[in-house]
Amino acid sequence: MGLVGALIHLILSIHYGYGIHVYLFGLHPPEEFLKHRVPFGGPFKYLTFWDMLIQFAYFTLAFINDIAGSNTAVYKNQTKLQRLRDFAFSTVVFACGVFVTVSFWGIYNIDRNLIFPPIFDSWFPSWLNHNIHTTPLIGVSLELYMVPHSFPKRQTGLFAVALFYLTYLVWVCYIAYASGHWVYPILAHLPVRKRVVFISLMSVLASSLFYILGEGMNNRIWGTQIKAHKMD
Repeated sequence: MGLVGALIHLILSIHYGYGIHVYLFGLHPPEEFLKHRVPFGGPFKYLTFWDMLIQFAYFTLAFINDIAGSNTAVYKNQTKLQRLRDFAFSTVVFACGVFVTVSFWGIYNIDRNLIFPPIFDSWFPSWLNHNIHTTPLIGVSLELYMVPHSFPKRQTGLFAVALFYLTYLVWVCYIAYASGHWVYPILAHLPVRKRVVFISLMSVLASSLFYILGEGMNNRIWGTQIKAHKMD
């Protein structure tokens, strides 16, 4: 991978770091928007913000690993930094990054009012929108093609991803219980039964399909170079 890969890791780390800074301190939404915003939880109520933090942490870790760790497919020669990098990418980083991009733009193109109403356009920069909702898919795709990763046993990987999404769903439900408002407008528009079905389908999509997709693509690209069965 070498210098080019390390440079890409650094650029993505800076890209996400700057996006997080602007998201937290550089936005000035109008009073009309703030009146209808759920203050409980702040930006931490959004999966997209969780993903920004995750992607920033991952690409920072990947850059540090480029300098002080290892980049080998042979498990016994891997440093702890590389093993942490590989486990993080193979579970939460890839699945969450793909899910954020696919789910956001999928719902946006069906009815943007359900996820990113036009009122956002006047104060939410377009580049930041893509930083949050487009770059994750681009970043994890580049990473998948640049670097071979050791995936854990499938049941371990699926459990890790499922635990992550379960934690977030519990958080979303708690916010709705504590504040009386759903974080995402689409959940407020759905009756209870359809809401349960929607959450269940999205959870399966995020925790199962995208993990298996990443595992399969990694195996297809890198073949026998990876030692997935030795992670555990």
